[in-house]
Amino acid sequence: MVNQTTGNRPGTLLERLVLDETVNRLKNLDVPTDALTWHRFFGALLLVLLVLLFLSGAFMALYYSPAPGSAYDSVDYALFTVPFGDVIKGIHHYGWNLFLAVLGAHLVRGFLVGAYKAPRQLIWVSGVLILLFVPIFIITGDLLPWDQKGYWSTQVRLSIIGSVPLIGDFIVRLIQGGPLTGIVALTRFYVLHILFLPGLLVGLIVIHFHFLKNRGLSDPLSGSDFAAKRVRFFPVVINRWLILFLCVTVMLGLISWYWPAPLGDPADPTDATYVPKPEWWVLFLNQLVTIFKGPWSVIGSVIIPGALAGLFIALPFIDSSPQRHPAHRKAVMLVASILAIAVLVLSILGYMEHFRGSHP
Repeated sequence: MVNQTTGNRPGTLLERLVLDETVNRLKNLDVPTDALTWHRFFGALLLVLLVLLFLSGAFMALYYSPAPGSAYDSVDYALFTVPFGDVIKGIHHYGWNLFLAVLGAHLVRGFLVGAYKAPRQLIWVSGVLILLFVPIFIITGDLLPWDQKGYWSTQVRLSIIGSVPLIGDFIVRLIQGGPLTGIVALTRFYVLHILFLPGLLVGLIVIHFHFLKNRGLSDPLSGSDFAAKRVRFFPVVINRWLILFLCVTVMLGLISWYWPAPLGDPADPTDATYVPKPEWWVLFLNQLVTIFKGPWSVIGSVIIPGALAGLFIALPFIDSSPQRHPAHRKAVMLVASILAIAVLVLSILGYMEHFRGSHP
């Protein structure tokens, strides 16, 4: 049969796979030169970290056994017996910490330059949804090693979720599979962590890039002609991303080699005296729960965090003026500064209470 595309010449592999037009479009795709500047660095770094998290997580899943009696031993084996297992586990551990920090910095940068302004409102909304979605990964992943910290941290989080009026108890029983945290809960957390959550996250990122492609990058506040100049996406942008991927992999690998990821003692559900210390990213939320106690706990655990999340999502529609420079958005910058100071103060108080106050 004659190949209609190439005549009598056999089709290339890309033609046989019907990918030739897609590859050609990528080769001809160009992006603003501004995409290569330092303040656009966070987006590329987030993609690097996401790939590393998926790869390291897939490696650890090869050795993991999602059962309370064997989960800890399987993690211990992967960490201390499998060649370079400690490095890969460390890349996963430090990678998500860095991913969350960079994602926050990425959104802060977008806020400062007014990148959420029309017509890019949905780029901002999808980015905030990704930020709010990532902690679910951390919550489900903490339980998987089945050590003391992961087990009791999960108990604290489930108790906070259970305090949500009307639906809290239902959500806890749904994800826990019953009144106790056992094999059903561990299995559900595992399936969520490696299957459903990655799929949903990839979907959110695809939506984010869809809006980004159609609405474009925000113009520089400096008014330079970076946006007018264009460079090829392939190979210029791809090559720079690969260099960044290599550098970040080496950096996280060295950190993991010298400071291996922690693994505590095996979980003991009967040891109610163990008090887990909160992670850095949740210190301010933990302090809110500490401030509002008893019947008022719902304020710190649901109302204030929910209001902040809603405010971030609705920001493009609240601040709808065309002005993007911070000097022309004084009211918004003032409110943001007050919120940032409040989060910082609460985080410092939480650190002093849980990390300094634990020592006499």
